[in-house]
Amino acid sequence: MTKILARALFLWLILLGAHPAQGQVSRTVHNLSAAGGGGAKPLAMDEVCTFCHTPHSMGTARAIWDRNAPPTIYTLYSSSTLEAKLNQPTGASRVCLSCHDGTTAPGNLRAAGAALKAFQTPLQGRISLGTDLSDDHPISFVYDNQLALKRGDLADPVALSRALPLDRTNQLQCTTCHDPHNDRYRKFLRMDDQRGALCAACHRLRNWSGSSHATSQAAWRGGLTNPFSQKPYASVSANGCNSCHRPHSAPRPPFLLDNAQERAVCLVCHNGSVAAKGLEAEFSKFSAHSIASREWIHEPREDPKTMQRHVSCTDCHNPHQAVSTPASAPFVSGMLRGVRGVNISGQTVAESAFEYEVCLKCHGIQAETGPGKPIRQDNIRNIRLQINAGNPSYHPVAAAGKNSSMGGFEIGFSAAAIISCTDCHNNSEWTPGGTQPRGPHGSRFSPILEREYQMDGPSEESFQAYALCYKCHNRSFLIGDQARTFQHQRHLTAAKAPCAVCHDAHGSRRSTGLINFMLRDRTGSEVVKPSLRQGRIEHVILGRGRGQCFLMCHGKNHEPASYP
Repeated sequence: MTKILARALFLWLILLGAHPAQGQVSRTVHNLSAAGGGGAKPLAMDEVCTFCHTPHSMGTARAIWDRNAPPTIYTLYSSSTLEAKLNQPTGASRVCLSCHDGTTAPGNLRAAGAALKAFQTPLQGRISLGTDLSDDHPISFVYDNQLALKRGDLADPVALSRALPLDRTNQLQCTTCHDPHNDRYRKFLRMDDQRGALCAACHRLRNWSGSSHATSQAAWRGGLTNPFSQKPYASVSANGCNSCHRPHSAPRPPFLLDNAQERAVCLVCHNGSVAAKGLEAEFSKFSAHSIASREWIHEPREDPKTMQRHVSCTDCHNPHQAVSTPASAPFVSGMLRGVRGVNISGQTVAESAFEYEVCLKCHGIQAETGPGKPIRQDNIRNIRLQINAGNPSYHPVAAAGKNSSMGGFEIGFSAAAIISCTDCHNNSEWTPGGTQPRGPHGSRFSPILEREYQMDGPSEESFQAYALCYKCHNRSFLIGDQARTFQHQRHLTAAKAPCAVCHDAHGSRRSTGLINFMLRDRTGSEVVKPSLRQGRIEHVILGRGRGQCFLMCHGKNHEPASYP
């Protein structure tokens, strides 16, 4: 009689809840009874709810748990952007882990009967999370307004969908995302997670909804490894956050990334298997951004002034905001939207407004180092200082040029034009309307130049040798001396002096016309030396388009050499 009353009480308590829990769970793999759809089962057991709940010894437990939970210490999630204060798993999460940590068997119940004595094999495989939860989404933390404000990209808990409940202490638990009684959605999720809907219910990332990764219908194109073979859905947009992240057992625990190799997180799709244009081969070219040399150094909140030297995909691209929208110089294109940068004054900006600010994050704080670089009279290697509009001359990247009377440009360029860094630093195989990717990923020409730019001399003048210069500056105009200001023909063709001997392409802090003489070329050979009698290396301005040079170059002493 006592057993009958106890069972009646148990059923009444379940029915007292708002959900027909037993009827739902009986159709899922969480029905571990002999008649259930789960894997291993006891030999004879018709109870469904007993594996988690008991009508006896309720005490103060709100869900009348029947699970024995040994005092396990778990390794918790950690990352540089984590603001929540994590605790050892509590409440419903602790009960879920009493099976899913793989240390305690499903039959380890407080009220275990004889039928459960043989049901003592812990869960194994992908359904066992283990005791290391550092590669799983954090649980058992208070999700309140204070946390949402501190993070800045979390929904106010008051505005959370009712489908995603916090527990009575406002903690996010396993049961916030998973309903153990109902498998209407995959993995017992409480809502459909297509297009990142489940993640986006809490994570309100700026510009995510319109980004390429949220909207792209691209799917596996065949040929290479299918990056979606272990994913729930077949396209980028359908997988949403799951395209790059894994909420449980993530190969790269911080940020729950889906690949243990940093570059592979992006290149698994951007090698041409999903994305229309493959990037992987670009990084193997003669000159390239070395994304493989130092992995997992980039941090979302890093300070360009103090960060370790490195380069990764996410230094230039924000995968949560990037779109394919083009832009006119100097503004950032959609590909670079939402990326931290450094402005022309050297201050860090949270989101770059101009393309050069993205580049200056690495090329505008520290001096360029390493071998294979020419040595100049003013041997400055900080690009930010070279393109500064306060200089006597500079290529018009951050501002329009100062010489408004300058002529001889190719169609599309003028003295008033502003250019972008990627007008020069670009894929050497890229062509407008072509199939090759654009951008400074890699090139046949150093330093990641779109076209050849011969810097070591002496060199035969040709359209190919100075193709980068002739992209904007008309070749016939220059070597024909049509400007009547300087003898380019004599220097380029007769003396075989490369453009780089006199001109510093980014800018000059010394003179007009980008004049900053090269003392040694990239091979270490001496180029410009002091003049024989006065020992001078100097460019003297005598007026618009007129000047003198004091130096020793291409075997001749200039003391002075006047132009035009």
